[in-house]
Amino acid sequence: MAATATALGVTGLAGCTGGGGSGNGGTDGGSSLTPDVPSGTPETVETKYWREWETIDADEPPLDYSATAGAVLDPVPLEFSSEDDPWMREHALMVQRGLDALGVKTQLNDRPLNQLYAQSWDTKGLEAIISMSTHGPDPQRGLDPNPLLMRRSETSLSNYDNYYHPDLQEVLTEQSQTTDRPEREELVAEAQRIFSEDVGALITLFPDIITAVNTERWSGYVQTPGNGPTKDSFVWSEVNLQPQTDDRTYIKGVTTSMNSLNLPWAAGGAEAKRLTFIYDGLFDATPDLEVVPALATGGGFVDDTTVELTLREGVEWHDGEPFTAEDVKFTVELYKEHSSTSQTPFYEPVESVEVLGDHEVRFNLKGPDAAFMTQRVVRSVIIPKHKWEDVENPSQHNPESPVGTGPFTYENWELGTRFEVSKNEGHWMFDDDWRADVLGDQATTGEGVDRVIWINVGNIDSMIGSLQGGEIDAIGTTLSNSQADRAASTAGVEKMTSGNFAPLDTKLMFSCPLVRDKEFRVALAKSIDTEGFAADVLQDRATVPSGENPISDLTPWHTSDTTHYEFDIDGAKSLLEQAGYTRDDDGNLRFPNGDAWAAFVERIQPGNMHKRRDELGQADFS
Repeated sequence: MAATATALGVTGLAGCTGGGGSGNGGTDGGSSLTPDVPSGTPETVETKYWREWETIDADEPPLDYSATAGAVLDPVPLEFSSEDDPWMREHALMVQRGLDALGVKTQLNDRPLNQLYAQSWDTKGLEAIISMSTHGPDPQRGLDPNPLLMRRSETSLSNYDNYYHPDLQEVLTEQSQTTDRPEREELVAEAQRIFSEDVGALITLFPDIITAVNTERWSGYVQTPGNGPTKDSFVWSEVNLQPQTDDRTYIKGVTTSMNSLNLPWAAGGAEAKRLTFIYDGLFDATPDLEVVPALATGGGFVDDTTVELTLREGVEWHDGEPFTAEDVKFTVELYKEHSSTSQTPFYEPVESVEVLGDHEVRFNLKGPDAAFMTQRVVRSVIIPKHKWEDVENPSQHNPESPVGTGPFTYENWELGTRFEVSKNEGHWMFDDDWRADVLGDQATTGEGVDRVIWINVGNIDSMIGSLQGGEIDAIGTTLSNSQADRAASTAGVEKMTSGNFAPLDTKLMFSCPLVRDKEFRVALAKSIDTEGFAADVLQDRATVPSGENPISDLTPWHTSDTTHYEFDIDGAKSLLEQAGYTRDDDGNLRFPNGDAWAAFVERIQPGNMHKRRDELGQADFS
């Protein structure tokens, strides 16, 4: 846990000399100032939950960072994972440079990625003031804005930065219930405008997906936004690949392991993605980010709270049993009864399920849900009733041989080493005409692949060596530009790049008093040279959004009409000075003092944290 407590220094501050009585905090040249606190204003403000959250049951936030009148800011905890992207350390250093330019020291912490992601499952909040990671390319994040926007709503279990904006909350709630598409698009645009103007986070960039593959042995890699041609969130490359040799076994190198074969209760990670090769959902997503049929072939909203779907006929489970509407009903009811971890977005809005016929099903929703036909049903996982109905504890179940209806059937799993599936010959994805309709110019024809094997390789360098040596056919993770270029220096290996709809989200912990000051957040946004980073480090292999906007311009939900705080270090410093922050002779930023401190405390109160100094009628303290 990152822990700094400026409050501990208050006693020491009292004995220091300084010009705190000037009302603006002054600059005495020392390391501390005597707090000069107007009557009725606290000398120190602690990190705390500033409102009651129905999703949080905790006495204290996991972060301790206080603000004290006139005191030098303690180092700001800043965490990242170098496992996330190959250049994430450089990204963290960019944010560090921005803070350093403002006079704020930092504590960099390179954490294992699973620890960083674990905070996603704990709404008590982040363990650092600043925590950065790239969102995964789940198809739903490209099809619907809710997976990225609704995590900023007060009831989201993923609101782990404790961000709350009453105006944004109202818009988010309204858009989530609005099934009229044009009306919803305008509400979604308004949500982007509010979040960007408020600096609800630092959305620095959408990094391109770069990888390397062997094109001498395989053709048909599909350029899918967010996923690239070889990652596991979409299955399009694997069903479209055509062998260029007699070997029809496709081997992908990876660095992450599966922990079980229980997809519905998987806590994200590799198994949640690779096991979707075995299962089908009701609908799927195309590389053009459109919804296409899967186990459901048609249907939709009958009214605001009723959805009726027609199911595909002639589908068999991998053990030969027929797939029917009873499987869909059983699946949803099992998920609801035992709280399926990975399928919450799918079943949570459903009040009940009715079987209307062998291949017809009706969902009765708890209320209007605009995202049900995109975010909810796309890549939903339907499991066989005849294999799961006698399982006593589904959350702890680890099927010896998972049975689905998907394009691949289970063959073998060796923990930490390999995962193997084989082609499901009768699956619709292997129909050339069907694939031509969905993949367009990227579709291929032919017998395709027989088997897909994921091989765990120790690290990126080993994986590049294995690709160049022909032990694997593709790299199933993201490379840096230089790594991909190095891999492609061998004949038959090519670098591949595709766009992305999953942003790099630099989250700010809003229980921290420093973050709650909008003047500081705006100054922070202006101190980060994201365009320079994308140009110099990523060699323009990224899209820099206008403003702090998590919705990519690859999707129809994006608006460019957002507030953008230009990179301007001098301007950022000026904002802080006007807000009453000062610096000592060593350039360290201090919290405001005197009347400026009272203004700071006013700005961070729940009703004011989204307002600038001038909106509150506060003076210019520079």
